[in-house]
Amino acid sequence: MGEARSLGLIGAVEIVAEKGTNTRFGPSEGTAGVMVRDLCIKHGLMVRAVRDTIVMSPPLIISHAEIDLLVGTIKRALDEAEPALRAL
Repeated sequence: MGEARSLGLIGAVEIVAEKGTNTRFGPSEGTAGVMVRDLCIKHGLMVRAVRDTIVMSPPLIISHAEIDLLVGTIKRALDEAEPALRAL
């Protein structure tokens, strides 16, 4: 993960090959974003991929437990995608 940013409850997680750099996974920008997005959706979390950034916009009435679930699902998707991304 390169950077996590938010404005209100709209959040984004940038996916990079090496923290502190803009080095991307794969031959073209957007490879990692789509892979992580698909894993998040597979695990029940609807997010959007914008190139190599995962974007989420939870409801304003989200609970602390649901936020923990959201973050945990994104972490799980990142962990699952990493071996395949490193192999690119």
